[in-house]
Amino acid sequence: MAGLIIGKSTCDNYIARSVLFVIMESHDDEHSPPESDFSEGLAERVENIPTDERVYQTALELYEPTQVSEVADRADCSKNAARRHLKRLAEIGLLNRVVEDPEAFKRNESYFEWRRYNRLSELSDSEYKKRVGELLSEHESYQEQYDAEKPGEIDPFDYGKYGDPEQVWLDLNNWEAIRTEIQDLRRARHDESVGEGVA
Repeated sequence: MAGLIIGKSTCDNYIARSVLFVIMESHDDEHSPPESDFSEGLAERVENIPTDERVYQTALELYEPTQVSEVADRADCSKNAARRHLKRLAEIGLLNRVVEDPEAFKRNESYFEWRRYNRLSELSDSEYKKRVGELLSEHESYQEQYDAEKPGEIDPFDYGKYGDPEQVWLDLNNWEAIRTEIQDLRRARHDESVGEGVA
């Protein structure tokens, strides 16, 4: 299960990974300590991340209508630059412009759903069978662990019976995500057994 980074946005994480990569690339011997402080030149490295990439990473998180000025603040760029890149993303369908004055944008969930199905449909037969097999195995493990057919059968008031309530909540959310991915994989491949084993 993917770990959660509290208080960091996707854009923050992207910048952090990019900076770490640049730092690591600057040292030939991975086992020797760096010759200079990590903070040296940090601001310059972050600034070298293209503006369009910062706006794109911010756009991925626009689950609610968001004004251009806020996107500019979050992407650390001018409003004109943010507006230009947001309009480009709206033109290709990634975003919807939901308010015109002042301009505000929001993720186009239909686009992301289409992209997801398109990606899943490109899996080879062996990749498809392997992935579905792995997911079904995880699904069955959760069924045995919680003695239930699906996560919705577990009453939230009973979480404490299964251990730490927070961990139970995380398990059930992951279980539901597994069931969804199985069905999405089957739909993408036009598999008639969409709900088999996970209905």
